[in-house]
Amino acid sequence: MVTASSVVPGDIVILQDGDVVCADMRICASHNLHIDEALLTGEAEPVEKEVDALEDTGVDIPLGDRINMGYMGTIVSKGKGVGIVVATGMQTQVGKIADRINKGRGDNKTQLQKRLDYMAYILFGVSLLLALVVFGANGWARDTEVVLYAVAVAIAIIPEGLVAVVTLTMALGVRSMAKQRALVRKLAAVEALGTITDICSDKTGTLTQAKMVATRVWTPAGDVKVSGVGFSFKKAKFTDLNDEKVAIEGSIADLIRCAALCNNATIAAREDGSISAIGDPTETALQVLAHKADLSKPKLMKKGWKIVQEHVFDSNVKRMTVIARHASSKIKTPKSKRKAATKETEKIAMAEVDDRFVGSWPFLAVLKGAPERVLGCCDFYYQGGEAKPMDKKFQKRFEKKNLELASLGLRVIAIAVRPDDTGELDIDAPREEVEKNMTFLGVVGIYDPPRLESKPAVNTCREAGIIVRMATGDQRPTAAAIAREVGILSADDDPEKGALVMTSTEFDQLDEDAVDDMERLPCVLARCSPETKVRLVEALHRRGRFVAMTGDGVNDAPALRAADVGVAMGQSGSDVAREAADIVLTDDNFSTIVAAVREGRRIFANISKFIVHLMAGNVAEVIALIIGLAFKDGNNRSVYLMSPLQILWLNMVTSSPPALGLGIEPLSKKEMKKPPQVAGLWTWEVLLDLFVYGSSMGALTLGAFTLVLFRFGDGNVGVGCNKHTDDAQILACNTVFRARATAFLFLSLALLLLSIECKHPRRAIWRINWGNNKRLLLIVVIGAAVTIATAYIPVINTNVFVQTGISWEWGIIAIGLVIFLIVVEILKAFKRRFMPKQTGGPGQLCCSKKIR
Repeated sequence: MVTASSVVPGDIVILQDGDVVCADMRICASHNLHIDEALLTGEAEPVEKEVDALEDTGVDIPLGDRINMGYMGTIVSKGKGVGIVVATGMQTQVGKIADRINKGRGDNKTQLQKRLDYMAYILFGVSLLLALVVFGANGWARDTEVVLYAVAVAIAIIPEGLVAVVTLTMALGVRSMAKQRALVRKLAAVEALGTITDICSDKTGTLTQAKMVATRVWTPAGDVKVSGVGFSFKKAKFTDLNDEKVAIEGSIADLIRCAALCNNATIAAREDGSISAIGDPTETALQVLAHKADLSKPKLMKKGWKIVQEHVFDSNVKRMTVIARHASSKIKTPKSKRKAATKETEKIAMAEVDDRFVGSWPFLAVLKGAPERVLGCCDFYYQGGEAKPMDKKFQKRFEKKNLELASLGLRVIAIAVRPDDTGELDIDAPREEVEKNMTFLGVVGIYDPPRLESKPAVNTCREAGIIVRMATGDQRPTAAAIAREVGILSADDDPEKGALVMTSTEFDQLDEDAVDDMERLPCVLARCSPETKVRLVEALHRRGRFVAMTGDGVNDAPALRAADVGVAMGQSGSDVAREAADIVLTDDNFSTIVAAVREGRRIFANISKFIVHLMAGNVAEVIALIIGLAFKDGNNRSVYLMSPLQILWLNMVTSSPPALGLGIEPLSKKEMKKPPQVAGLWTWEVLLDLFVYGSSMGALTLGAFTLVLFRFGDGNVGVGCNKHTDDAQILACNTVFRARATAFLFLSLALLLLSIECKHPRRAIWRINWGNNKRLLLIVVIGAAVTIATAYIPVINTNVFVQTGISWEWGIIAIGLVIFLIVVEILKAFKRRFMPKQTGGPGQLCCSKKIR
């Protein structure tokens, strides 16, 4: 025996129950070998392995369809087999995925980070230019006063609190998302969610519940729909296709009872009252169906039924058979070892058997399996209370029904029975003898139901202009049916036309140019492989889309890394997927992704709001300070409109706290009805706001200083009024100090007022909800009080801020604030009238129009 790490290509490996496949291998012997490949394909159903070579179709076969291969890391769920190693290490499918993960994203920076970096370079250049302007205006003097002011003016254009406010806003967003069961591993992902245009979601466990459920029963007598999801029994209903209630009796009861008997799954109640299931997912679904009909296997056992023989499911014949006997039956031994029962004892036996069996059968063989394999064992079909000979007419009828159920995305399981009230059935007979002369009862349609929240979440995405795409390992009919049910496809969409639904084989056959020339990218990718998911993400990126990719298996990891935001499942996800993802969902729910996108949009919108607020303040400062350099004193030195400390106060105290208040602004009700912000942060509207708000505040600040100094004051600019020296200087520079205080207080209060206006970029201030962000109001009130105090506290006003208290100048400040408010409202009215409305996403159903 050798260790798994020592295996090399060409080695022969024996596989049995519970083994982890140590390398990629070609299966050369299989005895009911089933391998769980959820690690690679994401599908919960174990794959039956065969030894025959697959048909050469000329195209690459998806992993899920390579039924003669075993892959490293997958688990043998049952059976035995032998494989020949063909690949190890990085050459295996898992190794290839690891290689894709290690390559990582080409650029890990988000759009906001890129734009902030670009802005930082620009502002750095502008700040150097402004410093030179200050030196030039003062005759290139290099004394401490000029240098200090040059530095202050240079940093006036830089929003010092921006990085801190952005980080704190995102951190608070992370906390909020954690409460909604979305754990953020990378802070930048919070902002990136606000720009998402496409969500590529896995099906199993994300859009669906990952619980196989029987939803349709068909007997020759007709169809029955079964309601109820998961393991919930109480609210289950059995109705016909017209939603009329159907009684569980006759052939329907016989079929469900037989499905319960030919079954090894166990349904049990936990201590907390929830229901758990042990066994194969398909058998679990059948057992749940029996519980819903009150015909469960435990109940049948209590009434005297017992399994006396079982022929286990065989992947070669795709059937399972059991022989069941009721306690009242006198047929207890094989025919060769007993005497024929008398008519009297048979009569007694029939009376004691549960009379809900149509035929009152005390001894029977039950067969379940693939429809075509079960039908081949049947010589009769049960209808109208009697067994009728199987004919071609019924076979065609059944084939049509089987295709219909499959097109609904259902996995079809057929049930047949061989009743014996004469003693002809030998429990020791070989399987071939037992599985003949069967009577066909009907079929059960099983599928993985969508989560109840999935369709509303998809509708929310549609309203938000986000296209939801589904990538799954299912076959095309199943994938299309689920996509239609959750709203990714409409009822009118034909999955056979266009590119609405494609298999990975079809998509992978196209080169990049062919993919880029497609009118629409597929909404649903069936039989999807890891490489196909990555190709889809790359194709969307080439079209300028921002993509969120969800996944849980190792197979999803490369796509998670390639996407702008990778979202892994916390409950069913692998460690590899979680490591590759930016966000982990603790409840594996698609609606949580939508909640995360909603939070991302809130954060992105708030970042836009406080950037307008911060940058408009910087623009106002620069305009006022640079033009104010024209005022000269007796020494031909510029009279500074504001002192260096006042400039820092505006940036750090008056601007940053309100910006943080805007960062926690709650989500607007219409935010998820707007299209994604693919244009990024610096839209034309944002630039217009910056220019108008900043220039108007700067002009009004300059005007307030000028009015106090020259229009209503004595115009005496004094000498050396840019710093405090002694009391005599305060008296000589009184007019300058009062003008400086007026300009400083006006700009501070205007910035605080602007923070209220920035709560909504277009809504009038009297229509803004002031009470939904009380923290911002508190910040504004405290900021105004502290700033006003700087003009009146002795020593601090003159010695620190180089200003003095004011009186009648408050009238100028009030008029200036009213004028500024009018300018802001005129701009908002202009945007409401002439700019496109910010409602309504690009539309509508997935792939309803070209998305280039």
